[in-house]
Formats: sequence, structure tokens, C-alpha cells
Amino acid sequence: MQTIMKLDLQFRMAFILFLGFGISNAWSQVTTFDYTGSTQTYVVPGGVTSVEMDLYGAAGYGDLGLGGRCKAELAVSPGETLIINVGGSGGTGTGGFNGGGAAGGSASYGGGGGASDVRQGGATLGNRIIVAGGGGGSGSNCGLWTAEGGHGGGLIGESGCLYSCSDCQYTGGGGSQVAGGIAGPTGHGSCGGNSNGELGVGGTNNLGDFGTGGGGGYYGGGSGCFEGAGGGSSYTDVDAEAIIHEQGVRESHGQVIITILCNALTITASEESICIGQEVTLTAVSDVGGEITWEGDIENGVPFIPDELGLVEFTVSSDGEDDCDGSIIVAVWSYPDVEIEYEGPDPICFGDEITLSGDGATDYEWELDVEDGDPFVPEVGITDYTVIGTSGPGCQDIESITIEVFEAADISASVTDDEACFGQSITLTGSGGESYVWSPEEIEDGVAFTPADAGTYTYYVTGTDGNGCTDQDSVEVFINEEIVITYTTIEEVLGGDGSIDITVTGGSPPYAFDWDNDGTGDYDDMEDLTDIAGGAYVVVVRDEITCTESETIELGSQVSVDENQKVKLSIFPNPTAQWVTIQYKGMFTYELISLHGDLLSTGTGVDTYMINLKENANGIYFIKVISDKDIKTVKLIKH
Repeated sequence: MQTIMKLDLQFRMAFILFLGFGISNAWSQVTTFDYTGSTQTYVVPGGVTSVEMDLYGAAGYGDLGLGGRCKAELAVSPGETLIINVGGSGGTGTGGFNGGGAAGGSASYGGGGGASDVRQGGATLGNRIIVAGGGGGSGSNCGLWTAEGGHGGGLIGESGCLYSCSDCQYTGGGGSQVAGGIAGPTGHGSCGGNSNGELGVGGTNNLGDFGTGGGGGYYGGGSGCFEGAGGGSSYTDVDAEAIIHEQGVRESHGQVIITILCNALTITASEESICIGQEVTLTAVSDVGGEITWEGDIENGVPFIPDELGLVEFTVSSDGEDDCDGSIIVAVWSYPDVEIEYEGPDPICFGDEITLSGDGATDYEWELDVEDGDPFVPEVGITDYTVIGTSGPGCQDIESITIEVFEAADISASVTDDEACFGQSITLTGSGGESYVWSPEEIEDGVAFTPADAGTYTYYVTGTDGNGCTDQDSVEVFINEEIVITYTTIEEVLGGDGSIDITVTGGSPPYAFDWDNDGTGDYDDMEDLTDIAGGAYVVVVRDEITCTESETIELGSQVSVDENQKVKLSIFPNPTAQWVTIQYKGMFTYELISLHGDLLSTGTGVDTYMINLKENANGIYFIKVISDKDIKTVKLIKH
């Protein structure tokens, strides 16, 4: 008993494809391969270790250079595949299959015949163990078929052209055991392109119309021109026995005949594949009634337990006359060592996908409707998942894994005010977990901050609970636009005749107004004030979402010189008969406006400017003073 190879725990079914055992006498003793134009194969029957091979090379064109014969006994291995190439005869301008040299295009000249060979252990020329040489191509020189190709076969192939009106000066030589045949000379004007034979290939001459191709062989014959080409040599492996070489014995295509030299035993196994520790029964039968003997104390037809792993070869012999020794291979599998591979998050929270895969066997069957290698969503809780791994003929191992799945986290986001005023601080807070991360990332959970701009924002929080499960929530916050108050005033002149006109933008209209001159907090006042005395007034504007903005407005008065001296702007005398002086620190622009709103004059001054009203009619006028800081309007009386 001999172990071919040891198999590890990943012993795969691919090895079983190797097991072509258990059958032998179903094969014919003699197998004949005829020409097909392509490679053929022969599988050595089980128990057969020696065969007779009888090969015929193909003839060259014209059937004058005949194929050779090579016969020998060679060693083979049961179950091995031999490569068979049957040579094809040469044609007009073409060489025969398997090495025949090509020739010229004339209908009277042709190519060499192909060799026949058997190859062992591969399909290259170096794998040939027996070769029968092909004949050289012939031609019709001088109108007669006298330009004969050399016969193929023998250790040295025959040279071409036994007789010709050209005195055989352009003939090709035969191939030998060490080199191809020498090509004929090319001195004639129609004889260009002659070539020597090479390993496995006859020489070619297809540049002119009168070339002949060398025969294929172990080494091919040389090509000729006008004259016949050389034949290819035959060959046998150094270990071949009962060798016969013959030259010039085959017309047309070649042939290969393989004969089994012993009677193969019929060998069977009760099981072709078993698990270690299981029984198997081996049985061999001799067609001539020989007594069967198995190596390793195995009894024919009696169950036993193999003690080795792998593809194990068991050999058998018979004492029957001409019976072959034989063997059979049984695949002995180890029991798999199954492991479970997990893919997925840690921890596992409800809704997460995980994947369970078996390793160490060839097939896996899971409980709980799990498919090996397919993702699934496990239920909440602690669950054992079990897999049965199987290799070979039912060798099994069982493995389990415990999976704990936590409830999904439930995270909520909240804000102190989802409609905030411009400049107002807000606080974002997560709940349902133990830690929180907000986006944008500069926000801290539970820490107040002030958004920089107005608009609608969405803030996202990712929370992690005590089990490590995460969830995400978001909150939307509206930041109100800033409320902006601008105003113009008309100073008090005669007493209680001043006014304040405000303009409000931003925020969320409509607005409510609360002036401090009638109490505060009622928001029931008009937007503007009229007929008021000079002094400081405070207005608070509230928009629809209760955001507020306040402004303190100083209203000037010209009721007395003392009061005018207290204000930045002075217009005097007022009333006036002609000249009026404007005093305002810094650069300013003035406008003189009629009671009906017509612009009468304008100008620019620095600190002081005088206006001549001589041409203006008596009545009420307004002087508007505009600077880069404020706008003031004063009532002026001319008398």
C-alpha cells in the first residue's frame, strides 16, 4: 500500500476528478489509430504497465518515398494519457500532418509525408518515445516519375532521387538520430529556397514550382529541387525493448497500433471515497482465474480500515498467466476541523447585518435558516448559531457561535428654542444615550452657543448608549433676522412741535411698538411720535415671533438759547427776517425745504453756514441737516 500524497484539512473534491480507477478489462487488447489530421489520445487501462506500439509513417507526395515502420515494447503507467500523432501523406505544395516539409506549387512536385509518433508526459517533441519517419516528396522530372523521394524510417532516412535525368544533383538527404537531412544544392535558377531538415520537421522548398519537401521524422529529411527530398528518421526511447525498424513500407497516410501485452485485472472498490476510520472492500478478478494477492495484508473481497489519509494507492497482483499487476486509488478523507468566521459590527445592535461563514470543510449547513456567507439581520437577544461542515463522502464536524444582539439605540435631539432671535444663544441637547457627537463638530452637547447668521439650520447628533449602539437624530432651528431701527427727527422749535419718524427692517413682520413716553410694556403705541417736546425717547420694537430691538433717540429743541446751546445742532435766529446761521460740528449738508416739501436750496458747510432768506416769502420752512452720523430737521419761521 502506497500513499500518493497527503491531504490536509482542505482536501477538495477536485482530487476526486483524478480517480479514474476500478475498471480495466473493459478495454480492447488492440487499439488502432488512423489518420485524422489532428492529435489523438490513448488512456492506459488500469493495471497495464507495458504495451506494444507499432507505428507507420506517411508516404511523401507521389507514393514513391514511402513511410517507415517502427515497432517496440514500452513501459507505461496505468491511467496515464498518451498523445498520438498519425502522419498525413504529402500533397501538391503542402507537407503532410506532423512534420512533412512543404514544397513548390507545381502539380508534378510535392511535400513530404508526416511522421507518426507517441508522446508521453507532455505534447512537445521532447516527449516523443517512439517515432516512425515519413517519406520524402517526389517529382516528375524529365516528364517521368524518376525524381523519387527517399523512404522514411530506420535510424537514418533514405536520400531522395535514385535516378533522374538531372543526375540527382539537387536531391535532399535523409534525417538521422542527431541532425536533419541536408538539403539539395540551389544552384539552378528554379531551385531557390532549399532547407535542411530539423528536429521533427522535414525541409521545405516552396519558393519555386519544382521543390520537394522532406519527410517528417525524429529528424526530418532535407528538401530537394527537381529531385526527390530525403526521408525522415525513426526513433525509440532508450528503455524500449523488442525494437524493429523498417524503411519504405507504407503508402498514403500513416497508422499507430497499440497492443496491451498483459491481461488487465478487473479491480473495484466498494467505496471510491471514505472518511478516515471507515471500512472499504477491494476486489480484483483475473479473467484466467489467477489467484489474487494484495499488498499490505489486504484480503481480496474482505472489508478493512485504511490507516492513511489522502489519495491512497493499493496494488494487487495475480499468478494467472499473462495477468498484469494492478492498482486502485481510494480517497481517504480526514474529518474536517470546522471554524466559524464572523463579519459584522461589534457590538451588534438590532438592525445590523452580520455574516456567518464556515471554514475547514467543503459544504456547510446552518441551523435557524442561516445561509453560509449570506448577510442577515439577527434577532435581539443571545442566540447560538450551529453549523455542520461536510467534506468528501460525508465527513462532518459541528461548530457553534454565540451571538448577542442589543436593542437599537433611541437617540433624540432637542433645542432650547427652535425659533431664536438674532444674537440669542441656544443650547442643543441629546437624550437616550450616554455620549453625543454633534454636527457641525464645534457644537458641544448641553453647552450654549450663538449662531453667527440668520437662517434655518439643521443640527445632527449621533448618540451612543450604554451597550455601544448608536443612533442619529436631528433638530431644525430658525434664527430670526436682526431687527434694525433707523429714524429721522424734527426738532422742537415753538414748544411741543417736534417729531420722530422711525423705519424698521429685518425680523419677522408685523411689528408692535412700545414708546416710553406713556409707560412701557404695553406695545400699543403708534410707530412714530409727533407734537412732542425735545428730549430722549426710547422705543422697543417687537416682531411676530416676539424678538425685540430698542433704540434711544435724542430729539433736539430750540425753544430757548440755553436749550439750543446744549444740542449739537444750532439754527438761529429763529424766527428770522433774512439771515439764518447753521452751527454743526464737522462737515454737513443742508437742504431748505418749503412747507409743501419742495427743495428750495442746498449747500455744504463745515461747523458754520449762513443762509440768506431775503428773497423767500414769509412763512414756515424746514432746514434738514445731513451728516455721516445722523439727519436732523428743524422748523424755521421767517417774518
